[in-house]
Amino acid sequence: MTRSNDPQAADLAQLTHISLDTDDPICQVCGHPLHEGDDITAYAYRAAGEPAYAIGYIMCGSDSHEHPTVFTRGVREYVLTGHIGTCSNTQTQSTTFVFLDPTVVVTSPTTTADPHVHLDAPTPRDPTHPPQEEPTPLLTAVREHARSDGGPPREGSE
Repeated sequence: MTRSNDPQAADLAQLTHISLDTDDPICQVCGHPLHEGDDITAYAYRAAGEPAYAIGYIMCGSDSHEHPTVFTRGVREYVLTGHIGTCSNTQTQSTTFVFLDPTVVVTSPTTTADPHVHLDAPTPRDPTHPPQEEPTPLLTAVREHARSDGGPPREGSE
């Protein structure tokens, strides 16, 4: 057996047919029910040292939602598009929802928390990052909101 020198190709092979780990798939942004054959966007991750990927969440495949992903150092992460399939176990008479035909949109390797948006990705948007706002320094807050007589701020002064 020949091993691939492309780690992303090996990852995609592992991510094809990965279980969505739910009996009732829904978009985790808007709550829309999802069914076999529906296009989806999925967040998959694998912590450093872990052998397998897991699906963290799924979203509508119409890509109407921003990718609310904050990436983590030490975790290999993907934002992928694909569709829902099913895998049946005839012995247990059970069906599992799986992820099919993954296409990479965003990658974040374990060595950084920075995302890499793939230029040929089927989505034009960047993932969103919540703004990292610094707290207002106490002295600045006091200067901006205090009155000279020590009372509360006047109506309309803010």
